Amino acid sequence: MKIKHPIREAIPAGITSLSLLAMATLSTLLWPSNRPVAAQCVITDVAVQTAITGSQKPAKQSNQVTIERRGACNGTSSVSVGQQVQVGGTGQVVQQRQSQHRIEGTSRNETGVQGPTVAIPVQVQVDVYNAADRLQHP
Repeated sequence: MKIKHPIREAIPAGITSLSLLAMATLSTLLWPSNRPVAAQCVITDVAVQTAITGSQKPAKQSNQVTIERRGACNGTSSVSVGQQVQVGGTGQVVQQRQSQHRIEGTSRNETGVQGPTVAIPVQVQVDVYNAADRLQHP
């Protein structure tokens, strides 16, 4: 005895889930849109500070990031990548970084996209003690 499925009986035999998906995709592509694709503004700041030394004092690593946002902002980005590397030596390492981002929008919003500017700060600080440096620099 076959079990009857009410959903399968309601859909004609020629239409499958794959053809329904294809029809949905085509209708999306063929439907005209009056608005272009637009995105918010994005500010990305990436800082990598690395110290691999024979210093027994911890490295002094600082990263100061200032982000200013004013007005409606759409489709703009600001990206900064900074890398500081110290390898070798026995003295204390001092690594300082300052980064400033400023994005100003306009009073008119042509895209209609509303929302805040997206800020993505990434900070990586690595301090590795390497005893072999002490042998090279008595």
